[in-house]
Amino acid sequence: RRNIAYAQAATGEAKSSYLPKLTLEGDYRYNPIIQTTVLPANAFNPSNDPKELVPIRFGTPWNGTFGLRLKQAIYDPAKLATVSGSKLAEELAKTQEKKIMADREEEIVKAWYSLMLSRAKHEYYKADQSRYKTNEQVIADQVQQGRALPNDLREAELKTMEAGIEEEKIGLDIFSAQIYLSYMMGYDTLQLILPKESLTAEGGTSKILRGWELIGTDKNAIGVRPDVQEQKINTKIAEIELQQSKAGRLPVLSFEGYLGVNNFTYNFNPVTGYYGNSFLGLSLRYPIYGGGEKKTQIVQSEIQLEQQKENVRKLEQQAFYEIVNSANKVEYQAKQVGLQQQRIKIQDEKISLVKTRLEAGRALPRDLLDEETRLMEIKKNYYQNLHDLLVANVEFRKALGKSPAPNQ
Repeated sequence: RRNIAYAQAATGEAKSSYLPKLTLEGDYRYNPIIQTTVLPANAFNPSNDPKELVPIRFGTPWNGTFGLRLKQAIYDPAKLATVSGSKLAEELAKTQEKKIMADREEEIVKAWYSLMLSRAKHEYYKADQSRYKTNEQVIADQVQQGRALPNDLREAELKTMEAGIEEEKIGLDIFSAQIYLSYMMGYDTLQLILPKESLTAEGGTSKILRGWELIGTDKNAIGVRPDVQEQKINTKIAEIELQQSKAGRLPVLSFEGYLGVNNFTYNFNPVTGYYGNSFLGLSLRYPIYGGGEKKTQIVQSEIQLEQQKENVRKLEQQAFYEIVNSANKVEYQAKQVGLQQQRIKIQDEKISLVKTRLEAGRALPRDLLDEETRLMEIKKNYYQNLHDLLVANVEFRKALGKSPAPNQ
């Protein structure tokens, strides 16, 4: 935003260069040696020898000059190009702001989803630890009854300990994600931010873009991307710089005027002894030969313009690749989420069947624990796939030049 304000000020400065300039001038000086000039002798008498030079003292020991000087540019191609270039610089600064905001918004949204994923994993390991503790107690009872080995109990204790360690690690990951998110959102002090929504609540909603739905209908998606707009503006700036280089060969026409007085006295007297002085006129400056410097500058500007056009072409190709690639990711992750949802449904049916068999005495509690563990693993993968789908959607929106945040 400071860059925008600076560019706006530069535009105002460029425009003001074409406004009239009025200057108040004045000086009062003492001449220890009065200026002397010479004229041919026949300047005063035609019969005198023109080869004879007559010295003439000009002025007085004390003299002053006071007046107003006016200068107005009528035609100055370099200044005209500068005005156009300053406007483009202002537009470039605004585009760069959009680019910076899109990049920062993408990082914040991804950090937000990562925090939601860590919370989902924390709930998973918390439930896992609770189930392992229950299983540990069941096996301990079976050991006392002689129906299980002490090694089974040690294995159950290790699983409980492992789930506790993972739960603690995820808790630390949540804290780290909160620190990063607080920093990314610009807080000066740590803010322990927790999203109200859960990861599962985000899945399957209308916020998820279906990859190719937007590509075929929006061919101008590449042109609205801030990075592409930035390079196109840089191309226009390169064209302006070429115009400025060529303007060095063109004439400059200005209007000039002066209104003032000159003071001449033999003694210090700034009050009397004034004589008027004024003029109005046009000033024309037309460069004829500059040693080839301007020609070299024009060649350099032409090369830079061609290079900038090539940069735009390559960036548009890269942008199209990013759109296609991110669209493919959205499609793939959406299918993975659907697949995990089907697996959860099938595993729920298996658990229901094992519970029925357990009530009938045809299954062991460990069988139920194993199936519940598989269900939690499937849900864990589901959370990860859902997170990856949300992230892919963010990248796809950004590739299309849209706001990365789905609700904007």
